[in-house]
Amino acid sequence: MFVLPAPAEPSAFWSDVKHTENFVLQQSVSSGGAFLRNFLATIQNVLETKPPPFRVVYRHSVVSDNYIVLGVGETRDEIEADWKWLSDNIMPVVTELTEGADRASFVVTKIRFLATEEGGQDASADRKMRAATTTFRQTFDVGRTENLVTYYACALQSGFMLHQGWLYLSEHYFCFYSYMFGSEKKIMFQLREIKNLQKARTMGGARDDAIEVETKDGSKYVFANMFHRDETFNMLSQLTANTMKRVLMNSEYATATHQSASAGPGL
Repeated sequence: MFVLPAPAEPSAFWSDVKHTENFVLQQSVSSGGAFLRNFLATIQNVLETKPPPFRVVYRHSVVSDNYIVLGVGETRDEIEADWKWLSDNIMPVVTELTEGADRASFVVTKIRFLATEEGGQDASADRKMRAATTTFRQTFDVGRTENLVTYYACALQSGFMLHQGWLYLSEHYFCFYSYMFGSEKKIMFQLREIKNLQKARTMGGARDDAIEVETKDGSKYVFANMFHRDETFNMLSQLTANTMKRVLMNSEYATATHQSASAGPGL
């Protein structure tokens, strides 16, 4: 998937898979020491969702320290398709241009056009949502047909501890994930399991920034550090209400079908 070109620097978190003088296909580094893995996972969790594991970048030369990200992919096949398109349509033209500035300008202009056509004016926000959706499906055991509705940064309150992470709300699930320096917290349950939902205060009542969720099995969770607490509460209330409507409609339909079958054919 081509994205709006953005500057980047060479990083130890990426390894080269294949390259030409000006283009490099890279894969995210998942190996390394335990400290490095924990540190990287923590940074990704706090700052943003996990980046796609593959990317294609443009560089001015083999020894250049300046990269421009052109495309990202969730699978090797996806990024290879982008690489092939570049090989067929962009790389031959780039080799004919002698000036580095002309090469970079040509590549950026072409890719920006493609990304804008694909994502429209909301391309940046759309890319973040796609990245969040990918993280949601990688982290939680949901099918590929489960649609992520929205996501928010927040923290799970556990005693005096706050586990900073991300809240994911989909059509049917309530999910939370946090990873802080080796400590992982993962919560997942269906929206129809929510028994009670209310706004709450933290820090001894000093901060009005939390939501308390109680499930039908008696579990209670408090999520704090919500910069968009009211928006989150309203969205969660709406999704829960929609879920209960679907449950009731399915129940009524099943009852009506059963009664119709029991009655048998009319005389």
